Amino acid sequence: MMKNILFFCFIVLLTNSTISQTTKFSDIDAYPQEKIYLHTNTNFFLTGETVLYKIYCRDIASNTMSSLSKVGYVELINQENNSISKQKIRLKNGLGNGAIFLSSSLKTGTYKIISYTQWMRNKQIFFEENIFIINPFSAKLTASDTLKKNNFKKEFVKTTTYLKLASNKKVYQKRELVTLTFDGHISKTMSLSVRKQDSILIPTKINAVAFEQNFKPSRIRSKKEYLPELRGSLYQGSITSKTNKSVLNKKIGLSFIGENKITKISITDATGIFFFNIDAAYDASNVRIQVLEKDKKNYTISLIDTHKLEKKFDNFDELLLTENIRKLIKKRSFYTQIENAYIEVKQPTYPFIKNNKAIFHHNKNKVVYILDEYTRFKTVKEVTVEILKDVWISKEKEEYCFNIRDVNLESNTTLKTLLIVDGFLVDNHNDFVFFDALKIKSIALIKEKYYFGAKNYHGIINIITFKNDYKPNVNSKNQFLLLKPIEEKITFSPDYRENINKQIPDFRTQLFWGSNFNLTAEKTSFYTSDQTGTFEAIIEGFTKEGIAIYEKITFSVQ
Repeated sequence: MMKNILFFCFIVLLTNSTISQTTKFSDIDAYPQEKIYLHTNTNFFLTGETVLYKIYCRDIASNTMSSLSKVGYVELINQENNSISKQKIRLKNGLGNGAIFLSSSLKTGTYKIISYTQWMRNKQIFFEENIFIINPFSAKLTASDTLKKNNFKKEFVKTTTYLKLASNKKVYQKRELVTLTFDGHISKTMSLSVRKQDSILIPTKINAVAFEQNFKPSRIRSKKEYLPELRGSLYQGSITSKTNKSVLNKKIGLSFIGENKITKISITDATGIFFFNIDAAYDASNVRIQVLEKDKKNYTISLIDTHKLEKKFDNFDELLLTENIRKLIKKRSFYTQIENAYIEVKQPTYPFIKNNKAIFHHNKNKVVYILDEYTRFKTVKEVTVEILKDVWISKEKEEYCFNIRDVNLESNTTLKTLLIVDGFLVDNHNDFVFFDALKIKSIALIKEKYYFGAKNYHGIINIITFKNDYKPNVNSKNQFLLLKPIEEKITFSPDYRENINKQIPDFRTQLFWGSNFNLTAEKTSFYTSDQTGTFEAIIEGFTKEGIAIYEKITFSVQ
């Protein structure tokens, strides 16, 4: 435990100071290591369908859920090792979930779904599993779409004895309520998938028990070094000087473009490297990064790409499209098209992530002005003079500057006032002084010295407009696109108790997906669809002691 605490403190210091990034982890094996198991709903898909997944990130030594990384990654790659889809997932106590929609642009073939954390990349540890994707729309399916022959065998997968999964019936009718019960003393979150069995002969899916039995710690050491994302998304960048001046201790500001009012300030090391830790929830991907120095025009900013993988994946199993398989694909494709035709009715929901709290929202000394409660003025200068107490605008040559007196009515012109408008850090106050004041909703003031990121300010002015109306004068070279964490998907589940959806076709093959499923509930219910055949319910996960769980039952729909 003490080793983990010291490690955490070291990494936090490293990403918030001027320690050179040439610092090496002399013995990476001395630090906690992670592994990921990814539970997916199946390993055989058609384009137009969705890969549902749950991440289990655990400590290798203890097998318990890892509290180290707060971000995980899932990628879909093709046989040329090109990334087809990449997602970033927030991890809470080692758990996260998401979904990948398979577009019609994908070609028929074998792909790999992989998962990892940035910290795992130091040892080149990846979860990987083959998945088979058929595109029935691209061209007429022939045996040449895949390889030589099918020599796969259906393997018997042994279930665990830590819980008993049961259904209230063995045979159901269409659109009938199914109730699953759980008998076991397990209180850890699991994941439950209920879907129609694939009658196509394909390799057996990896499951949690088999993964544990076959996992071997890696002895490989990456040529690069990757810092763990301990507090959220970690972004790394650098600046270079156009005039060969020092790049040490330069202040760098980051502002999100959009609804999220997130502002950060970092400081560079001797090589110009800087970091931003984004621990708050956000759903924007466009950011503005700027140098907060008087000679800012003498520096060039770049983000360091840490996403390209070093490892090359191989062993892509192939699948032969026999005549029988093609008939099944044609039928399943028809049902998939019907389901997608009603996507607006069955649209999955995504909890909207909004983080518009000011950086100082906990400060008890803030003063907030709601401008509609005062006489409205057209200019920012008038608002400053007539409404804002202890705030004034000074001008030196052609440079405007907002100033603020502290609670002791003192001013400090050697320190700048931090001006934030709609989440943007406005370093050049000229960019805002002529803004239309009628678009301003509120102005909040902090009348005290404020240490923000790596820079001291003599007070803060935070301005919110009605409709995010402020558009800063941004150099396109200072705008960057970040990989944002995906929103959690809540899959569609109809309720036929009151026949609300009785007129809507229901050809779901995936009857239920519960990625945050707690066995203490003892039971769960869902409805069958208009599909008939054999269905399987599979529950997977790990106990709090790190024991792998896998349980499977089947039932039929007539």
